[in-house]
Amino acid sequence: MQADSKLLLGPTRVRVDAERAAEFARETNNVGNSNIAPMAYPAVWLSAPQVHAAIAGACARAASFPLHESQSFAYDQAVRFDADYVLDIAISREESPPRLRIEALLTTVDGAPVGRFESLLRLVPHGGMPS
Repeated sequence: MQADSKLLLGPTRVRVDAERAAEFARETNNVGNSNIAPMAYPAVWLSAPQVHAAIAGACARAASFPLHESQSFAYDQAVRFDADYVLDIAISREESPPRLRIEALLTTVDGAPVGRFESLLRLVPHGGMPS
């Protein structure tokens, strides 16, 4: 992936599994409404094989490993347990600082906006941190 280019993934149908969301809530100490997924739950979809492979490929091409820098979430409506959604992801590489920007759009299966989230992964060279 060259700087300024975007790799588009999706649309992909995703589901909020109530059991996995409850486990995620416990792992992140985020116990709340039993019908609504924790705010950061959509981040688990970044470990889907297609997304993981795209991130791993970008890191390999950059001879780097990813270091979580930040993430943000903005919602138009709650993400509900046992509900189906559509996820579109764009992954782009930035040169300065070297990192991957992962932007995602979540909609209902009918196309209504649900939310947007972004993760930044700093690309750290295999040889160590730059001086």
